[in-house]
Amino acid sequence: MDEITREKVLYALKGIKDPTIDRELISLNAIEIQLDNNFVKLVVHLKRDAIKYKDEINQKIEQKLRNAFGNNLKGIEIEFNEIENYQVIKKKLETIFLKIDNKRKANLGYVIAITSGKGGVGKSSIAVNLAYSLLKLGYKVGLLDGDIYGPSIPTVLNLEEKILTVENNLIKPLEKDGLKLASIGFMLPSVDTPLIWRGPMLHKAINELVNEVDWGDLNFLVVDLPPGTGDAILSLNSTVSISGAIVITTGQRIANVDVMKNINMLKSLNIPILGLVVNMAYFVCPNSNERIYLFGKNRFKELLDKYEIDLLVEIPFKLDLANDIEEGLPTLAKNNPDEELLNVFNILSNNIVKKLNLIRLKA
Repeated sequence: MDEITREKVLYALKGIKDPTIDRELISLNAIEIQLDNNFVKLVVHLKRDAIKYKDEINQKIEQKLRNAFGNNLKGIEIEFNEIENYQVIKKKLETIFLKIDNKRKANLGYVIAITSGKGGVGKSSIAVNLAYSLLKLGYKVGLLDGDIYGPSIPTVLNLEEKILTVENNLIKPLEKDGLKLASIGFMLPSVDTPLIWRGPMLHKAINELVNEVDWGDLNFLVVDLPPGTGDAILSLNSTVSISGAIVITTGQRIANVDVMKNINMLKSLNIPILGLVVNMAYFVCPNSNERIYLFGKNRFKELLDKYEIDLLVEIPFKLDLANDIEEGLPTLAKNNPDEELLNVFNILSNNIVKKLNLIRLKA
C-alpha cells in the first residue's frame, strides 16, 4: 500500500479555488491536512462570502482525492471553517514559522530555491556560482543540494570523497572557501550509489538537511532543487519558509512550456518568484564582440509579460563556465575569475538581494 503524504494531498488538491476571488485554496494556505494511516482529514478555511460554496468545494475535494489515491485512500473527513479573510491564516502561519525558527539553532537568513522546468539548463552550475558570488559580496552563505536522487554538488566542488559528520546531535556541514555545504551525496558510500526512495523518505531527508544541519547564522541559504515539479519543492516548502525562487531556463521557445509549468507550480504553492535567469543566452564573437543569440533573442519575453515576472540576468555561453565545473572549481570560486562572468553573477546577486529586501519590506 502506497503511503499518502501531505505533499501528495497538496498536489492532488491543485485547482480547487475560492470561486469569489478565483484563487487556489492551497496557494492561500486555506487547507489544513492531517493524515492517519491513509485516512485524510482536512480543515478548509473559507472567508464569509465563500462559505456558501462549501458543498460544491467538498464534492470537488472528495472527487480529486479519490481520483488521486484510489483504493489506497481509507477515508475522508472534511471540516469547513468560516474566517473573516485569508490574512488571518497568513498571520497564524507566520507565528508557527516564528516558533520553528526560534527552536531551530541555525538562522538560515533568506532561503532561495533554484528551480527549473527541465534538466540540462545549467541549474546546479548557476546555484553554486550564485552562492560564491554572494560569498564574495561579504555575505554568510550556505549551499544545500536538494536533489536527493541525483546530488551534484559533491562533484561540482570536487568533494566526492568527503562525508558529513555529527557533533552534538547536529550534522556538521562541510565548508569550502567559507561556503557551508550539505548534500545527501556526502552521506553515500560512492557517487554511483542509487537511492530508491519513496516520497516520505525524500521528505525526511530534506527536512534533516534543512533543520538538523548546524548551519550557524547565515544571510542566505541557496537550495539547488532537482528539475521538474516533483516532491522536492513540496517537501522544502513544507519544511522551511522559502523566501523566493529563481527559475532557470535557456533561450529556446520550446523550453517555455517547461518554464510555464514551473512558474505555475511556484504560484500554486504561494512561493515568491524572484525572476527568470536565461542561461546560455548568447555567445560573444571574439572578432567583433557582437552578441550572437544562439536560440534567438527575447523568445522568453512573452513569459515575462504573461506572468509579470522580471528577467534577472542573461548568462552568456562561455566554455570557462562549463570547463570550470568539469574540473570541480566553479568560475566564481577562482581567485581571478572570468571578468564577464564575474560581472554577470554580480548583477544576478544584487538583483536577488534587492528583490528579497523589497519582499521583506512589503510583508
